Amino acid sequence: DLKLQFLYFIDSHPNTIMSIKVVYFPMPGRVEPTRLALTLGGVEFEDQRVTGEEWGSKLKSSVTPKQLPLMYIGDKVIGQSTAQMRYAAKISKFEGKPLYPEDALLALEVDEFVDFVGEMFGPIGASFKIEDQAAKEAFRAKAVSEGGDAHKWISYIDSLLGKSKSGFAVGDHLTIADIAAFCWYQPLKSGFLDGIPVTCLDEFKNIEAHKQKIANIPAVKAYYSEPKMPIYKTYQ
Repeated sequence: DLKLQFLYFIDSHPNTIMSIKVVYFPMPGRVEPTRLALTLGGVEFEDQRVTGEEWGSKLKSSVTPKQLPLMYIGDKVIGQSTAQMRYAAKISKFEGKPLYPEDALLALEVDEFVDFVGEMFGPIGASFKIEDQAAKEAFRAKAVSEGGDAHKWISYIDSLLGKSKSGFAVGDHLTIADIAAFCWYQPLKSGFLDGIPVTCLDEFKNIEAHKQKIANIPAVKAYYSEPKMPIYKTYQ
């Protein structure tokens, strides 16, 4: 039955009909795991990078929700970076294996790890609301120091990675848990976040080993071979 074959094809290739566009500023930020997942999965998408001026003066008034990143899927507009990231992983396979597990229990473990990584970066995200520069830097420095809110999560993630027999965050192959961790702890050592020393992750050997494992995947290495801006050098 040709109709059933067509429906099966569309179900098996969810991105065949609907175009995808990702909109964010010209930096890694919250959308980088989504960009990388789609790239590794060979999913075609438009990577629209807008300046703050373009967002504030042109785009913001015309969209809902009024925050970036945004993901356009056909005629749908989707906010929330973690939701976008999970969708990207669900439609992407790397080396024949899904970036988001089809097994419910493994998917739960992936979600858990991703949320732990979010907890790690939460205090840093909160610091952007602090207007006084000195107070912002002091807040960040405390967060990544021993006993700080970010440091305790970094330490916990390091311990989880230390228990991995495969070197991956969950299971025995690359998943969105690895991509999220890889993308979200790079800014901490980039020097672009005032108040956070570039050495803040040096004590965490399992995180460094994981970073090197992901960075040296040929497809990841190729993606970051020509940094779009200096902060991307930490992803190499």
